[in-house]
Amino acid sequence: MLSPIDKNNTLLDDVLFLVLEVTDSVEGLIQKFENIDLVFDEFNKFSTDKRKKEFLSIRLAFKKLLGKDVIIRYDEQGKPYLEDHSYNISISHSGNWIAIIAHPTRFVGIDIECPSPKIKKLYTRFLSEAEQADFSYGKDLRHLQLTWSAKEALYKIIGIQAVDFAKQLRIFPFEVKGEGEFKAQHLPTNTYYNLSYILTDNYALVYCIH
Repeated sequence: MLSPIDKNNTLLDDVLFLVLEVTDSVEGLIQKFENIDLVFDEFNKFSTDKRKKEFLSIRLAFKKLLGKDVIIRYDEQGKPYLEDHSYNISISHSGNWIAIIAHPTRFVGIDIECPSPKIKKLYTRFLSEAEQADFSYGKDLRHLQLTWSAKEALYKIIGIQAVDFAKQLRIFPFEVKGEGEFKAQHLPTNTYYNLSYILTDNYALVYCIH
């Protein structure tokens, strides 16, 4: 089944976001659509149940969040947008979890990650030397989860000018709690961003409204 987790509300200036755990089968998700024909041709392009579930659950999530059926397209950089351009959107999925965010005018980015110890072997690829020192040289898995998700969320807003996470994006030190905020900088343009996060046993979630 599709279950709303944590929040489904207006956060700031008409920003909406939703976090869901997907536990339905592909067939169960199809049954939740009032008009599956709207997306059936695109849905049939996927060969695995995992991709089919992601495709269907994301569209059901936007129906729940926005109160209408949506057609999602992708630009030349792979960034999703609504065909009717009524909201700027961002999408993320990890494991059985998906997260979506929408705003009618402002840019948004969101990322959700299920915990994995593998990130401790990769942190030097996405954190600069200064950030590695700030975040205990990879000893704290929570910081690594959140900084990785933050840079993914920022990339979804900035695009290819932020493709080098270690060199182009800077996360400033912050204390890890269940929920909180921290700041980041896009170094090439000297632009600062405020990010918010939610950390649970199941996932790390970071979103940015800009």
